[in-house]
Amino acid sequence: MKKLLLLTVLVFSFSFSSQAQIASRGNWLFGGGLGVTLSPELFLLNMQLEKVSNDRLSWGPLLQVAPGSGGVLFTGSIGARYIIGNHKRFKPSFEGGVGLALASSIFADSIGVHIYGGMGFEYIVEPGLSLGTMIRANFAPPLKTFFLSWPIAMVRFAL
Repeated sequence: MKKLLLLTVLVFSFSFSSQAQIASRGNWLFGGGLGVTLSPELFLLNMQLEKVSNDRLSWGPLLQVAPGSGGVLFTGSIGARYIIGNHKRFKPSFEGGVGLALASSIFADSIGVHIYGGMGFEYIVEPGLSLGTMIRANFAPPLKTFFLSWPIAMVRFAL
């Protein structure tokens, strides 16, 4: 808990003096996160590669892998992220996309469509680096009707 508090204080101690962007139009971003899925409760790893279209919109593939004792849940999707608000470093966003979901023995079927929508935020530590979180509602019929994925800690950086 002390480490989390120290990290939070460190992140928010950076200057708010200028409008910060994680990357410029045409650049690529790579992100990764650790978290959980709910229903079923599994550990979550997520990776995302995004092309920046403008200072509010980026798009690209999202991979979510949730291994557990009963099997593995995997989703691969193409999605878009839209940043809202005008704060200098705190960037709330919405995202959504579509792709495929694959699973081992924890579900009745092993392959299905994946549709997701999410909302979260990121804090731009410095140009080219951000920390954040995102909660996603995932629909994967016929594999699993609905599950939540929450990469609690995400890092994104410009390539």
